[in-house]
Amino acid sequence: MITDTGITITHDLHATDWARLAAVMAAAPLAVREPADLARACRNSFAAAFAWHGDTLIGGARAVSDSVFFATICDVAVDPDWQGRGVGRRLVADLLDRLPFDKVHLTAVPGTRGFYEKLGFLRQTNAMGWYGASVRADAVARGILLEAGDLAAPRTLAI
Repeated sequence: MITDTGITITHDLHATDWARLAAVMAAAPLAVREPADLARACRNSFAAAFAWHGDTLIGGARAVSDSVFFATICDVAVDPDWQGRGVGRRLVADLLDRLPFDKVHLTAVPGTRGFYEKLGFLRQTNAMGWYGASVRADAVARGILLEAGDLAAPRTLAI
């Protein structure tokens, strides 16, 4: 547990308010997720971190990994009332401190590149995504995926 400026970063999956985390993710805006699915995803992750202000969950992030070569940080979400106050930075820093890998990838929503660049992340030129038919069109519309040959600037995320 890390405490500073009234914000506490924890790793306790049992104490996490999954409904509140789902609300934070939707409001951030990151994604609309069911609380039970978030709980299962975090339990199956290599690491997870949660930001609290008192008894209120204000953010969360997680990383998945093969436990050998690399990890991917995903689902970094901070309540809009707390964005720009160092909460996301602390969540990512906490994960990076606990990931024993030389290669850490990141999935992020459009419009957040500058935030991650300030944390030392560089754009990756060798990554692609495969999404099933039920979610592909939405991911393209939201700017998460670009169609082949589409070099347009990323769009603003809409959920």
